[in-house]
Amino acid sequence: MITSERIQAALADRHGLPVRHCRVDALGGGDTGATFQVDLNGRPAFLKWLPDGDALDAEADGLAALAKAIRVPEVLDHDDLAGGRALLLEWLPLAAPGEPFWPALGRALAALHGVEGERFGHHRDNWIGANPQYNRPDTDWPRFFVEQRLLPQLRWARDRGLEAAVGERLERVMARVPAWLAGLSVRPALVHGDLWRGNVGTLAGDRPVVFDPAVYYGHAEVDLAMLSLFGRVPEAFYRAYGQNPRAADFQHRVRLYNLYHLLNHFNLFGGGYAGAVADSATALLRD
Repeated sequence: MITSERIQAALADRHGLPVRHCRVDALGGGDTGATFQVDLNGRPAFLKWLPDGDALDAEADGLAALAKAIRVPEVLDHDDLAGGRALLLEWLPLAAPGEPFWPALGRALAALHGVEGERFGHHRDNWIGANPQYNRPDTDWPRFFVEQRLLPQLRWARDRGLEAAVGERLERVMARVPAWLAGLSVRPALVHGDLWRGNVGTLAGDRPVVFDPAVYYGHAEVDLAMLSLFGRVPEAFYRAYGQNPRAADFQHRVRLYNLYHLLNHFNLFGGGYAGAVADSATALLRD
């Protein structure tokens, strides 16, 4: 297990500081990784450390992509540290959101989704939580979503004991995705990829900031879908973004896109999400 003392010594050495000028306080972690609040000679920062750092490499890559269009924490340092890999980020003084926050987030996401790529996917695979996320570039959005989002998750879910009947239901969903999305003009938009409410914050002046991305080029609605997965999104957000949240076809796609995240949660956290996966698949096939 990594310790604050080991991180402190390694950071002080890396930044040429006396150890007493490098304060490190553990925030959380376990046997595989940890997070720390850091003060480097008066500059606050947030540090993530993993023994195998591909997830941090992917996060740094994703933050760099998002920074072109939306506020993210600045990457201060990213390298080997203390026998593992570390990502040092700007410390963000988060505040409680006020009324102007949601329209500001709507405008910020619209600007992000205005960044277009040539194909769906990304130049590298990355991570969705602790699971791999595959991003092999493709020109066909329905095929990309089925083959690189739903299908891997279904394979892992079966390995974790997902009921055979639910798996068969999911296969029927995947078979119908091309028809459901037929005629929809989808351009490859830069998306956060893991935009649940816990990965959105508020800075002073109700300025939105996002973090912990799983970036790729996809249908912009995947971000809108996940934002609503664990709670209601105010109407002011949709007005500022330019989306009618009550449109039946949009709601159907929200359920479809969130099926990916429900499967991922089942694979990460277990059986508590099995019912949500089954209910979502049933509702999609019934609509």
